[in-house]
Amino acid sequence: MVFVFLRRSLRVFGDILLAGVILTLVYSTGNSAIPSEANYFDLLKTKFEASRDIYGRALIPEFNIFRELYPRSLKSDSVEFFLAMLYEQEKMEPNALAAFLKIVYVFPKSPLLPQCRQHLKALGESRKRGITSIFADENLNLIKNHAVKVSDGKMAFAGGVRGYLDFLQLIADAKVKDMAEYTAKECEHYIYHLSYDLSPDRVMVIRGDMFSLLGEWNRAILSYLTAPLVNPYGEAVGDALNKVGNIYLRDLQNYTMARQTYQDVIDKFPAEIYAAWASVFMADIDQAEKNYGKAVIQLEDTAKRFPFPEIRLECYSRISRVYLDNLNNPQKSIAFLERIVSEFPKETRTAEALIRIGEIQEKVLKKYSEAVASYKQLAELFPQNQLTPAYLFQAAELAEKHIKDQSLANSIYKELVQNYPDTEQGQKAAKIIKKK
Repeated sequence: MVFVFLRRSLRVFGDILLAGVILTLVYSTGNSAIPSEANYFDLLKTKFEASRDIYGRALIPEFNIFRELYPRSLKSDSVEFFLAMLYEQEKMEPNALAAFLKIVYVFPKSPLLPQCRQHLKALGESRKRGITSIFADENLNLIKNHAVKVSDGKMAFAGGVRGYLDFLQLIADAKVKDMAEYTAKECEHYIYHLSYDLSPDRVMVIRGDMFSLLGEWNRAILSYLTAPLVNPYGEAVGDALNKVGNIYLRDLQNYTMARQTYQDVIDKFPAEIYAAWASVFMADIDQAEKNYGKAVIQLEDTAKRFPFPEIRLECYSRISRVYLDNLNNPQKSIAFLERIVSEFPKETRTAEALIRIGEIQEKVLKKYSEAVASYKQLAELFPQNQLTPAYLFQAAELAEKHIKDQSLANSIYKELVQNYPDTEQGQKAAKIIKKK
């Protein structure tokens, strides 16, 4: 007990002492008396090697201060390595994983790479065991799988500003909430301390995405609105503004600000995909305000106005939903789904449209022959779709039980046996045929 008390006392004393050092350094920085880089690094390295087991968490902000004071230091890879080790020691696994990955991405010629890869391998292979595995973060596991691939040393990285941007995009795409604060700070370091000008608007969008992940809507909005300031003509500016509109619409329910933001996007990018999506989102506002007829008109106008296939697909799909869910008009709903089938017969979303047509015919309109026709068309256009065997089997059951057409049912069962023999439905069909 005495030992535990002393250890805790030492930790508290150390935190106070190091906090004093930090304040002194910040004060000195404000007076333009920046400490010697070499001396400061040696001091931090000495502290790390002598007492990181006791003062690990207190050392993290000290190394971050060094990064801010000397953003382009030749010791940057070592500083990142010390930070990664401290994160790992303090059980901040997502941060540790990200920090080791950063070294590999940004400093591909660092002598510390072999050690980084060893840590990446260990972190990447760590998984929750037993019953707790059901609570594991699958997005974090995706990063871990990537870390294992990186650890074999066969992957090459650009390094420098390009490597840094790739690294930020990697950990942002994973959408790991426990990495969000770390990633946001890395974005700030990239722009404000390193002054990198490669896609700074995209970096501000990443930063905004991280704040959104944390539910910090005002910080997210400010970050997105910074994108046009750091790069007025950047490719991510339209995306940034649309995300501002989405926060106002979905998270803050401020429909006036959402509409104004989307309209700004349409005015600034009249012929670009960002304006098309803003126009689609305008219909979401109409739906939120229960102006369903207006939402349909908005979506129909968007589909005509913008020549992007993905936009027309989205508009037709959304109109179908509005007619079915809000306007109680399943026939109109089917009509717009049929537009998807006729205009985009090879698109993946056409398979979804055929399934929805079949389900509306079967479950809403009770038109079983039409439902069977839709499921059979799914099999014709998308024989490799993983859902096809299930809906083809459903078509056979409808033919048998509701249409009372045993010949049609048998032909579908035979099709299942012939084309999908290894599936559950194919094996069920084989048993049914065998009984007959």
